[in-house]
Amino acid sequence: MGSSRDFYDVPNHLREELSRKLAGLRPPEEHTRFDPRYTEEIYLPVDDGEIRVIHHRPPEAATVRPILFIPGWGTVEEGFRGFFNVVDTRAECYYLETREKNSSRLDRKRARLDMSSKARDIARAIKQLGLGGGKDFLLVGTCWGSAVIAHGLIEGILSAPTVLLFDPMHTLWFPKWILRYIAPLTPIGFWRMVRPLAKRIALSGMNEAFQRRRTELFIDGAEIWKWKRCAQAVREFELYGRLGRVEQEVLILNGVKDKIHEQEHYPRLAAELPRGRFFHLPVDEKEREELIALAALEFAAQPGDAPAPEFIGRFEKAIDRST
Repeated sequence: MGSSRDFYDVPNHLREELSRKLAGLRPPEEHTRFDPRYTEEIYLPVDDGEIRVIHHRPPEAATVRPILFIPGWGTVEEGFRGFFNVVDTRAECYYLETREKNSSRLDRKRARLDMSSKARDIARAIKQLGLGGGKDFLLVGTCWGSAVIAHGLIEGILSAPTVLLFDPMHTLWFPKWILRYIAPLTPIGFWRMVRPLAKRIALSGMNEAFQRRRTELFIDGAEIWKWKRCAQAVREFELYGRLGRVEQEVLILNGVKDKIHEQEHYPRLAAELPRGRFFHLPVDEKEREELIALAALEFAAQPGDAPAPEFIGRFEKAIDRST
């Protein structure tokens, strides 16, 4: 499956068509967020505080259902400018920041930052935003956001008509020995002092320029107490061995491989899902967020009971469930 040398090969004509599609979606001028004329910032109440949701609704959306997007661990808006650029004039979108982000307003003494708390926040947001009660919408996650969604599906906390998971993290990327033996014993002040060193360690060997910049942004924007508490709460988190409990269809997508996103895991995770499917759409790493937006638009342009869009379907890979 994922270990085969030619598993990720895609015919050149499909690569070229994908490249043309992405080029055709780019706006003449790049911007770092949605058009503010059609965007509002909402704070939703959750257990022990509030989380931020950015709601964007352009006047002439070309899609038939809204997108609920869950970004990765600690990410900031600037890291998803490619996503905003592509979706901006084309679809209604909710960009939901989970509680470890610096935008959340939490009771520091009481707030829980485990996976179930985050998944319950998303479920609560779905209701509060009017997306529940059988309404057709698209739930999209990337990286750690995908992991939170997957956990919510496993535990029966979350469901959606269509679920797209980009590059889901099967476990926390940080070294487990730090989380188990060092983090619990070190005060917040220590982590503030060593943040520059930690950033250098995290970036070492990361040669992908855009992924490197994204990582710098989210480390610089980290609210240390949230990260520490969250990391300790999820240090034993693992998706493998649990995905068989997910009943609905889940589509896992991948475009690039880098130091953080280990490509070989994605077809394996899809194979463990009873109704999992895997799609590989190869792009340059600077186009990762644009690819997420393209796939979201393709699915949002049709109802949830429709098959996968014809263009995206051409990149599906057969997965081996026998191993």
